[in-house]
Amino acid sequence: MSILFLTGHPGKVRIMATAISPFASTKETTNYARLCRLLVDVGSQVLRSTFDTIHPPATLHTVLGSTSVHYATLQSLYKGRKKVLNPTQWGKLYPTHAPVSSAAFDITLLTVLLRNICGLGPPANGWDRLPLATDISIADDIARVKYYRNTVYGHASQASVDDSSFSAYWQEIREALMRLGGAHLRAEIDNLEHDCMDPDIEEHYRQLMKQWKKDDDSIKDKLEEIESKKNIIHCQSKYCERNFTMHCRQISGLCQRFPFSMIKRPENEGGKAFFGSFEKMIGEMVKMDSELKEVKEKLCTLTASVGESKDEGQLNYTVKVILLNRKFRRKAPQFSMLHSSDFLLILLLLGIFDPSELINGIRQLYKTRDGWLSPFPWCEEFQLILGNIFTRLKVVRRKKTRGEITDVFVEMSSILDPYEDCSAPRTVLIEGEPGMGKTTYCKKYAYNWATNCGSTAFKVVLLLKCRDIHSDVWEAIDDQLLSLDIDEKVKRQFFQFIRENQSSILLILDGLDELPSGKLSMFSELIEGKVLPRCHIVATARHEAGKEVRKCCDALLQIEGFTEKHVKGFVTKYFKERTDLATKLSKRMSQDKNLREIAANPLNTALLCLLCEESEGTLPESRAQLYLDMVECVLRRYRKKKGLLETIEDLTNYYKPQLNHLGKVALNGLLDDKLDFNKSEVRNHAKDLTEFGFLSVQPGGSKLRQTLHYAFLHKSFQEFFAAFFICSQIQSKEMKPEELVSDPRYFVELKQVLLFSCGILAMKCDEHVVALVKSLTNEVNKNKGRGAKTVLEVINECKREKSDFHSHLSKSFGTGLNLTNLDLSSNGISDAGATCIAEAIKVNKTLTNLDLRSNGISATDATCIAEAVKVNKTLTNLYLSKNDISDAGATCIAEAIKVNKTLTNLYLSRNRISDAGARCVAEAIKVNKTLTNLNFSYNGISDAGATCIAEAIKVNKTLTNLDLGINGISGAGATCIAEAIKVNKTLTNLDLGINGISDAGATCIAEAIKVNKTLTDLDLRSSGISGAGATCIAEAIKVNKTLTNLYLSFNGISDAGATCIAEAIKVNKTLTNLDLRSNGISDADARCIAEAIKVNKTLTNLYLWDNGISDAGATCIAEAIKVNKTLTNLDLGINCISDAGATCIAEAIKVNKTLTNLDLSENHISDAGATGIAEAIKVNKTLTNLDLSENRISDAGATCIAEAIKVNKTLTKFDLS
Repeated sequence: MSILFLTGHPGKVRIMATAISPFASTKETTNYARLCRLLVDVGSQVLRSTFDTIHPPATLHTVLGSTSVHYATLQSLYKGRKKVLNPTQWGKLYPTHAPVSSAAFDITLLTVLLRNICGLGPPANGWDRLPLATDISIADDIARVKYYRNTVYGHASQASVDDSSFSAYWQEIREALMRLGGAHLRAEIDNLEHDCMDPDIEEHYRQLMKQWKKDDDSIKDKLEEIESKKNIIHCQSKYCERNFTMHCRQISGLCQRFPFSMIKRPENEGGKAFFGSFEKMIGEMVKMDSELKEVKEKLCTLTASVGESKDEGQLNYTVKVILLNRKFRRKAPQFSMLHSSDFLLILLLLGIFDPSELINGIRQLYKTRDGWLSPFPWCEEFQLILGNIFTRLKVVRRKKTRGEITDVFVEMSSILDPYEDCSAPRTVLIEGEPGMGKTTYCKKYAYNWATNCGSTAFKVVLLLKCRDIHSDVWEAIDDQLLSLDIDEKVKRQFFQFIRENQSSILLILDGLDELPSGKLSMFSELIEGKVLPRCHIVATARHEAGKEVRKCCDALLQIEGFTEKHVKGFVTKYFKERTDLATKLSKRMSQDKNLREIAANPLNTALLCLLCEESEGTLPESRAQLYLDMVECVLRRYRKKKGLLETIEDLTNYYKPQLNHLGKVALNGLLDDKLDFNKSEVRNHAKDLTEFGFLSVQPGGSKLRQTLHYAFLHKSFQEFFAAFFICSQIQSKEMKPEELVSDPRYFVELKQVLLFSCGILAMKCDEHVVALVKSLTNEVNKNKGRGAKTVLEVINECKREKSDFHSHLSKSFGTGLNLTNLDLSSNGISDAGATCIAEAIKVNKTLTNLDLRSNGISATDATCIAEAVKVNKTLTNLYLSKNDISDAGATCIAEAIKVNKTLTNLYLSRNRISDAGARCVAEAIKVNKTLTNLNFSYNGISDAGATCIAEAIKVNKTLTNLDLGINGISGAGATCIAEAIKVNKTLTNLDLGINGISDAGATCIAEAIKVNKTLTDLDLRSSGISGAGATCIAEAIKVNKTLTNLYLSFNGISDAGATCIAEAIKVNKTLTNLDLRSNGISDADARCIAEAIKVNKTLTNLYLWDNGISDAGATCIAEAIKVNKTLTNLDLGINCISDAGATCIAEAIKVNKTLTNLDLSENHISDAGATGIAEAIKVNKTLTNLDLSENRISDAGATCIAEAIKVNKTLTKFDLS
């Protein structure tokens, strides 16, 4: 069995489970628990206030900031292997989504901070001994508290303290705490001395004391070890410095004894003597350096300060080259004759490693291997120098879920710069779709480093191609970047150089999604920092692969590719001699979303320019035809370069065997989620296919596995050729349409392949396309509508100029669709899809609900839908909200509903409909005999449109729901509607909320509902109604006998209006819901409302959220709910209710037998009020939801509520956040 406790800082509660105490509760065990409580509760409070006095909360963020002198100290306490500060404590010091606050610091963290960043010198007796009675500085009292903590904890095995020891400890601890925290603590401490504690609470504080001692002991050990190592390294440094000086003098004398000629000729006797003596001395110096380095490495595991301030490798290089070079060359004239390269030669002969030659080799590799791009083998004018290529990135803010894209562009030189979410990024993930330029970006970064362009300060940039990694990172560096004949010893030294210089190394991992199976976890550890923890890492991946490592990265960036501005600039520059073609291509791109997506890849933009040039600016509408034309263009260029005849008309058919093979490879790659292929997969067609230019040739990075890789210029080309192969299969009857569409991947991952397939088939054979659409429709039926958007896209892809074939396919879809509900909301079907669905519902005989919300449907396509509605005989619900049908589309819809005989619900909200459109719809509903629900909210309807609608509902006999909320209707329009509802006999729900009807309109509405006998719901929220208008409404509901829901929130009805409404609900017998939120209601008004609900017998929901109700008003409401027998929901959130009011409400819910939901959030309730509520819910038997969030309830109040919840049997939802 376990006990639940709610603990934490004020306003923040956490639930802890603790086992039942193994100790029986006695006077002695209670003494021990009280001392634990004093030290834990008051001790933490005092340490926090002491810290706040030294570092006030207002400036704490500056004190802890990365530019502060304390930042390095805290880093050293966090980053070492021992980790004095744990990640949770570090998160409290540097929270991600909230300002730093000492209120979040635990007692152990406060102790560490007070000792390290508060300028407190250690006590005379040290931190671990009891200070003398006369020593009463802040540091002494902190040490005194710690000493008594240890002394009290010495009784932990029996968890008991006798009375005499208890009194002595209590007095000493109290005096220390009062000196630290102030004399005002005496009363609180004295109360704790005699406070009752049940066994559960005693055990709770015993456990807290145990955890504090455990944490503190751990930190003590770590700090002592750091101090010890610092002393050692100080002594070692002094020793090494003296010995270095001595050896430099000896080397200087040695150089004076031997002439330069002997030094340059190591094979003669003089050279041998020189090198023998020199090697001995250098060996001793290297040995000392090794000893010093070993000590520093040990210290570095405890504190990052050494590693952060100076690389270990830099120390070696300084000792072995710089110190020797400067010191004894300055003292030895003969030695000064040596050139630097000769000096380094001596060092190498002595076994001292210099990495510059290997680094220069890597630089040269990047310049020669990756310096050029030749994307089109058949087009020599497109030779791109890597130095002239750039790609822009968009920053994506780090979230736990998918990050949102911002408008912040990041320059290549700044990808590792600090930004708002991370002060020192170490790992950066660059995501992007295939073909967007991730690899080019990586090559460009390495090229810039190799040519000393940009501002990169890294000693080495290691660019690794993930697809060529077959083992670990070290094997990959050797395989991809080092020469074949490298000596094993040199390689090991270079790897050690990397380990010793991690913060100066950048590792680029290009294509995490291309890692061999099983390798991602290994490289995830690299990104997480478990391997090479100080090495900077930039990785690229497609979005789906990036999800696996995104959480480990400090910054997330996204390759954007060509923006529309870039595309326009490229096209203009390409056609600088033919501005007419530039204009045609730019115009076509602005009208064609697919073309804009294709052009996001710079290479595709170039290809489109070539095609536009050949076709004199006439590009086909069909995307499939566009790609076929691009293939023809490429093949013509290929034949021209080869000097082959240009008389063949259909080159695609001529090269069909090769293209089919390419398509098969492409399809297999997509099915296996591969973006590139090796030579064996292309087989005997490799020469032709690579020379065509559809594939880019990518040499493998591996020196051991010299395999060429091939990749398509863009994923869309891979999808096109896969479709080309599928079409050949269908045409030769090797594949049936139903076999293709039965694979669900063709509706999601491979949807573009399906679209291309249909587009190509539509040019070849109508019969096959019709069969394919029928098969797709069957799949949509099986999946209850999923995949319908894909069918619409397929039909659109089959459009032909001067042909109604796509209409025929749409009708085939409509005829085959046997669903009653089709939800296409938020699918982006736009105009083309809307046209197809319109044709489909002309012939469909089953659909009753069609949801087309949020699809970008324009007036033109709304017209098509309207024509379909005229003849459709089954639709009852049509959702067109959040589109762009405007007045023109609304006019056509209006004409349709004049003749339609089945529609009952029509939703036209958020469609930019103004008075003209409203007027046409109004004329339609005068004659329509089926519509019951019309939603016109969130449009641009003013008084003129409202007047027309008012005239219509005077004669309409079917509408029950009319929503005109969030328009531009004022008092005049509301007056006309009021006149209409006086005579209308069908409307039950009327929404005029968030308009500007003001008191004038409200007065007229009030007069209308006095006589109206059908309205049950009236929404007038946020309508500019003051007390005068509310008074009129109050008079109306005194006599109205149908209204059940009245919404008056966010107005300004204030005192007079609220009082009148209160009088009205005393006599009203129908209202069940009354919404008076945010109306400036005071205590006086609350008193009136309270008197009303004492006698009201119908209200179930009362909303008084965000008013000015304080304890006086709450007390009156509390008295009312003691006797009320109908209210189930009471909302008093965001008011000014404190403990007194909360206590009264608590007393009321002890006896109330109907309330199920009570909201007291964001008031001023503290522990006293919480205690009263806790007592109430112990006996209440109806409350299911209680909201006390955002109040001033601390641990004590939370504990009381926790105890109450143990016995309460009805609460299912409780918020104390």
